[in-house]
Amino acid sequence: MVGQSTSIQSFFSTRTSPTKVIPPESSPVPGDGFTAEELDNALLPVRQDNWTPRIVYDEYEIDALMFGLNRVKIVGRLVNMFESSHTTKLPKGLGGSVHLVVKDDTGAVTIRLSYTLPPTELRLGRLVAVWATYVANGDRGSFPCAVAPLYIKIFPEKDKSCRIRVLEGAEFANLCRKPLNYQPTLMSLKAFARGGSEVIDAKILVVVKSVSARKRVTKKDGTEAYVTRVVLMDDTEEATLSLWDTTSTTPNDWQPSHTALLISSPSLNVSHKNWLALASDTFVDVDPCIPEAERLRGFAGRKVKREHINPTFPYEEYALWSIIKPNERVLYSLADVDDRARETPGETFEGYLSMIIMDLNMTTLRQQNMLMCNECCGIPIYANAKVAKCKHCDSQVSLRVNPRLIGKLVDESGCITSGKLVLSDHAWTRLLGRSAQELIESSASTLKSVEHRMLHIRITLRFWWSEEVGKLVISEVLE
Repeated sequence: MVGQSTSIQSFFSTRTSPTKVIPPESSPVPGDGFTAEELDNALLPVRQDNWTPRIVYDEYEIDALMFGLNRVKIVGRLVNMFESSHTTKLPKGLGGSVHLVVKDDTGAVTIRLSYTLPPTELRLGRLVAVWATYVANGDRGSFPCAVAPLYIKIFPEKDKSCRIRVLEGAEFANLCRKPLNYQPTLMSLKAFARGGSEVIDAKILVVVKSVSARKRVTKKDGTEAYVTRVVLMDDTEEATLSLWDTTSTTPNDWQPSHTALLISSPSLNVSHKNWLALASDTFVDVDPCIPEAERLRGFAGRKVKREHINPTFPYEEYALWSIIKPNERVLYSLADVDDRARETPGETFEGYLSMIIMDLNMTTLRQQNMLMCNECCGIPIYANAKVAKCKHCDSQVSLRVNPRLIGKLVDESGCITSGKLVLSDHAWTRLLGRSAQELIESSASTLKSVEHRMLHIRITLRFWWSEEVGKLVISEVLE
């Protein structure tokens, strides 16, 4: 029998191909655990501003600037920012340019900042120092901001003799906060929206009510842009201010019901009711040093506190008052409480109310994911959980039981509508027979049976009235 010939492959050891790594079926979501601001800045290198001037610069007030070659330094606050025209052809290596309007207590100047990497630290209201070697006169030809005629061009990443730097610290907090050409006769927001926008150099004083999350949207021309919408208010009306692209990160520094804005020559979007925008000649003075701003902050604080969807129970105030309170155990009707609060507005008193529950919204709020709620950055937050994330600042917010869980309460003299009471945690536990965590974990059928059991029963509430709170505070629920 002839032996079978051996192939040459038998003299070599076989090599197995490396096994391919099969990705898991549920890959992690990109960006988990990071805030929106961290994601935006993830690919940007760390900026180290260790620049020091090698030559002597003369510091000027803005109204003392003269056009021509000169080494100048100015300090002022950003009152407007807008990008250069997209149709302008940029030099090779230039990432873009933005126009900044800088104002001090004497005047304003326009600065064209060219950059390779977009500046993320520049925001409206921030104090900046600018070093430059040439000041141009912008009276002739096309000019982006007619109200600030002097023009400075800087490209810090290329020209080492010019620089712009943000000044932060307590020693700079009150610098350059005096508005230009300020007159106490300001236009109300209601008058501006009803024809006042046609007045030249119209000025409105408003306070921030709420700030939306920064969103990426597609415009009508197909381009994408970032936008942040800010709800503004005064004592007459509310309006929405849209901040696009370069100014969309500005509201990160603003506090609802505290940050005041003096806006000169804003633009009114006629296609939407009370929608404002920034034009090239608009000035935005953030927290101006004027007495009207303090009055408006006080009004906004009282209004926001009164309209809060879930005010915090005033534990400290109630405990302090309980030490010196008179020992009163008086049963009031709603009419009696109303009469006493109106006759003596500044008086604080306590008593009892006997009420009948006419409506409950447990199952409805559970289906709508609204059993717990709170506010952050002026934005309502609802969830069936004790903690939720704010869409604007990405902070974790503690939630409390939604006061609209209880519907209408009535007695023989009147009624209290839903959401008008401020209950302590102990009062909620006594009323519902379960803690907030147990309420969240309860099934729909369980909450439905609780509603049937509580509907139309009479309860006794121990209340506390204070003008500072503005709502009836329920400290205890008695059987």
